[in-house]
Amino acid sequence: MLELALSLLLILAGCGLLYVGGDMLVSASTFIANRIGMSPVAIGATVVAIGTSAPEFSVSLDAALSNHSDISVGNVVGSNVCNIILVLGLCGLFHELRTSREIYRIDFPILIGVSALFTWMIHDYEISRAEGLASLFLLAVYIIWNLRRAAEDKEVGELLSEEVSGALGENQKDWIGPVARAVGGIVCLGFGAQWLVDGSLQTLKPFAMSEAAIGITVVALGTSVPEIGTSIIAARKGHGDLAVGNAIGSSVFNILGVLGVTASIRPLAAQEVDLLDGAILIASSMIGLVLVARPGGIGRLQGGLLVATYSLYVITAIV
Repeated sequence: MLELALSLLLILAGCGLLYVGGDMLVSASTFIANRIGMSPVAIGATVVAIGTSAPEFSVSLDAALSNHSDISVGNVVGSNVCNIILVLGLCGLFHELRTSREIYRIDFPILIGVSALFTWMIHDYEISRAEGLASLFLLAVYIIWNLRRAAEDKEVGELLSEEVSGALGENQKDWIGPVARAVGGIVCLGFGAQWLVDGSLQTLKPFAMSEAAIGITVVALGTSVPEIGTSIIAARKGHGDLAVGNAIGSSVFNILGVLGVTASIRPLAAQEVDLLDGAILIASSMIGLVLVARPGGIGRLQGGLLVATYSLYVITAIV
């Protein structure tokens, strides 16, 4: 019992460090980028967007380097399902979620395409170094496209600028604080990732769960805490595009960025993640698209159904 309690504390501490570390890294990186002359739009499309996936990246890299590749890939699968099904469901429960047509005409189709790419990459139960590098190339294309889109679309530019304002917080004049926060954030992410993975393996070992299932459930929920908080706050303020855009952007970065970097460093042999998981990713994105495209958007009823669907998904993964 003592060992179980310590393992659970390790999971909670890991989740806490990932949340704090991710927040510190994003705010510090945003300040530094702002001080060196980057525009708010550029910061929002690059620094903030990439920073939101820092917990997933740190956990997936730690798991891969520790020979737990299935946790690494399962974390991305579970995080993306969480981002779309659970996050949008919770947002709908707190506030009616409505978005512009661009979200379901452009952003969701991109996510569906990226999810289909993931499904293709795991058809042989391995994400190779070449596939990782190709994913990073596509990520660079996606970032450049986002920058051009923000420059041409005033509404998108305003949303990114608003996100940057929130990340900047109080205006600071010296570099010591932000640099210290950046270093502290990296340290917190490193320890948080290790503690979450180790705690999850120790806690769930008696249940004979596969490493992929551990990554899809406990680890994915732990790394998705920042997205859940950010999107709910945006939804409660009536910023539907920001709430849904955060969820979609994080999911795209998880596949192209997190898996791209991790597989480029070390090919990922995912024996327990298969085409069914890819199909679930695609189906989750399509469900999100259909609900967001509804005339009434996502309300309490749809939000409740999404949360129930996610709960069923987690239970199924565990069993």
